[in-house]
Amino acid sequence: MHHQPGLQRRMHRILPPGRPALWLPLDDGLISGPEHHLHDVRTLLTPDVVPQLTAVLGFRGALARASDQLVGTPLVMNLSASTTLHEHTRKAPVGTVADAVRAGADAIACHVNITSPSETEALEQLARRVSEADEFGLPVVAMIYPRSRNVNGLDNNHHHLRRNSPERFTELVRHCARIAMELGASAIKTIYTGTPETFRTVVDSAMGVPVLIAGEALTDAAEALERAQGAVQAGAAGVAYGRQIFNRDEAGPFVAKLRAALDDA
Repeated sequence: MHHQPGLQRRMHRILPPGRPALWLPLDDGLISGPEHHLHDVRTLLTPDVVPQLTAVLGFRGALARASDQLVGTPLVMNLSASTTLHEHTRKAPVGTVADAVRAGADAIACHVNITSPSETEALEQLARRVSEADEFGLPVVAMIYPRSRNVNGLDNNHHHLRRNSPERFTELVRHCARIAMELGASAIKTIYTGTPETFRTVVDSAMGVPVLIAGEALTDAAEALERAQGAVQAGAAGVAYGRQIFNRDEAGPFVAKLRAALDDA
């Protein structure tokens, strides 16, 4: 699929061949607010963290402010946004592919919430981004989750289904991965389904498009490392861990353990 030399080159930067990827998403500063280590992302991007990363994902402002810390780090610029203060499941397009190219990004990201009331417009946004990015030879990362909205306006992340019917939840995540592949995404970021056996079906459904898992809400370190290893054993390309890193008091030591766990998987 990646017949364009520029696209292939950029894919190899964000997903180095032969080594599981470790991405650090910083976009939660816009989504949920500048709390914990996101208060100033530059204090998180220390010499014991940055060299372990294969890419940083964020909005244009934070990537620009942290350019000195990220001078040698591949960048994935998020071009879809919402906040937890309003309709979080409904993402608005922010910025253009040309903005990402000018900023030196190696890829763009577009967020899609499947089962959300705004699913249809999100699918249209992703398809449009893929067409636009194709002209520049830029990979598109689809951040695609099963996520709806409760009547009270809060996110519905299908936790009940996840707990009580893991097979049905896995089917939903599989469908997410397939949607991203069908619309031409170069890489997929989605939810881990709990076991290597179930997640392999998600990876297989992407038909060769690399899949990474999101970190989700902060858990204890052992569980976060176990998920990372399970995903890679299932064929995932790596992890995109945000809150698992920036909401942890000791980010540096955890990142070192995570890098080792991924390399040992």
